[in-house]
Amino acid sequence: MNLSTSHDNCGPYDKNSYLAGDDNGNAILEEQEDDYYDENGDIFDNDVIFVEERRLKNPQRMRTYRNNSDSAVFLERDVLEAYNMFNVNNSPPTSSFEIHHNMGAKKQRTSSLPQLPQVKCFYQKLPNNYVHQQPKVGNIKTHVIPHKLNMPPCDDEDGHYIIRINDVFANRFVIQKLLGQGTFGKVVACYDKLNRETVAIKIIRNIPKYRDAAKIELRVLTTLKQFDNENRNHCIHLRECFDFRGHICIVTDLLKISLYDFMENNKFIPYPGSHIQAISKQLIRSVTYFHELNLIHTDLKPENILLHDDSYQRKPLQSNTIITSYLNLSSVEPRKKQKVPKYVRVLNNPLIQIIDFGSAIFDDEYHSSIVSTRHYRAPEIVLGVGWSFPCDMWSIGCILVELVIGEPIFRTHDNLEHLAMIEKIVGSKIDKEMVRFSKQMDNECGLKYFTNDYRRPNSEGSDFEDDDLDDDVIIDDESTEDNSLTLMFPTPSTPEKFIRSVDQLSRIDLFISERIGLVIDFDYSLSENFQNNQHLINFGNFTFWWFFIDLLRKLFVINPRERITALEALEHPWFNLGIEDEGTL
Repeated sequence: MNLSTSHDNCGPYDKNSYLAGDDNGNAILEEQEDDYYDENGDIFDNDVIFVEERRLKNPQRMRTYRNNSDSAVFLERDVLEAYNMFNVNNSPPTSSFEIHHNMGAKKQRTSSLPQLPQVKCFYQKLPNNYVHQQPKVGNIKTHVIPHKLNMPPCDDEDGHYIIRINDVFANRFVIQKLLGQGTFGKVVACYDKLNRETVAIKIIRNIPKYRDAAKIELRVLTTLKQFDNENRNHCIHLRECFDFRGHICIVTDLLKISLYDFMENNKFIPYPGSHIQAISKQLIRSVTYFHELNLIHTDLKPENILLHDDSYQRKPLQSNTIITSYLNLSSVEPRKKQKVPKYVRVLNNPLIQIIDFGSAIFDDEYHSSIVSTRHYRAPEIVLGVGWSFPCDMWSIGCILVELVIGEPIFRTHDNLEHLAMIEKIVGSKIDKEMVRFSKQMDNECGLKYFTNDYRRPNSEGSDFEDDDLDDDVIIDDESTEDNSLTLMFPTPSTPEKFIRSVDQLSRIDLFISERIGLVIDFDYSLSENFQNNQHLINFGNFTFWWFFIDLLRKLFVINPRERITALEALEHPWFNLGIEDEGTL
């Protein structure tokens, strides 16, 4: 499966991007559709779980193996049986061949567990080359709203519009509430006297560089609306835009609080698995849509995912997975860990909308070197080797983990610590070719953080065998036969708290299962894992979490060329499985 790019057009920036070229700098131009259609033009699922066929020498012993994508692979029997038993949308195929080639057929339910209706949403793929045949949206002209010349100043010293509650704004809107602010400007809730409804207005700072950025955002929002006027894909819709007293203003629907805000109000108790699944399906569908439009969001995070309805019910907290995850929160003090909340807030309707396209860009236009909020930043961005659509998929993985454990997985602001965390979560070293490309681009990460002659601290952990190791990096390609170079972590100057933070992490299957109170190790089969958990959870719910973790494993792939795409993720078997929890019972 080639995940080099999600589109068949690469822009000028791609020539300098590791993601869009081979080791010789040649551009990789492959059509996305080849991954999803067989020779007869039929759609099939390209992302069914395949594992290596194995035989037990001793049926009583746990098998030791690792999945090998280069081996001849077949759908493992117990995984297939679990998928069949709890499959919601497809009848049980009798073989791995059938599940691979007949995913498109509509079939009857089997003995399924409950799902929320949002999981049933589907993505209507745009016709081939349809987007590229349409004229690209150019600069959007904003209508200038007239104002009296004798009005008092409206800007502060930083160019922000001064918000005064109940003031009339742009001769039409009554300011009701400040919703938030950032480097770009402020967002306010306003009553529209003309249309008699409440809207949200993003008021951009009256500074040239922010006005220029707003013009790009307007192009993005206009493009999103152009191809989805009914907003079926739940990306924030542009109502109108105008220019008032030097401020570009973007009018959109007024939504409710963000996923982060709801979790904060809920004492950071994680979302039920059923709600995580519903949110994930909508999120991935939205990302699939704007990726098809050649757009990359670059700043996906819980704060940028808003709820249509933040009403909730208080339900008894009973799921051991949620309770255990809450007790494992780093913010929960040990002395308080016995105080488990009796009730939990459960959303009535986890319908979401993706917002803040202020950092979104068209893939064939200029890419800045650093994008994304640190906690959700993909390894190719940290390494400075160029980025494209896959960076959004990495962010999705970070979001899903945060919803299930109640806090970010990569809580760091340091590049070296971040890379060490990534290696622990993925369970493998960062690709040698990515490091080499970073070095060729004179990027700090490539020059400073990797070597093929790294030696760990001595047994006391205080000194390194080579005192000059932190300064002189050795990268000898001829003497390095493996596919990776060693990340120099820790160094003599690495703070102890960084080392502890990395040591607390483990491979994603081990990490997530431990946080939710299960024991899941993808080095063993599904049935073998369930045997170790059957006293904790029923088989249906266990299968749900197994396939959830499998999706995470495909999202947390260091090499962006090999990371799952949004369109592939929509077809992941996890979305065919249900669960019994606070969200469905």
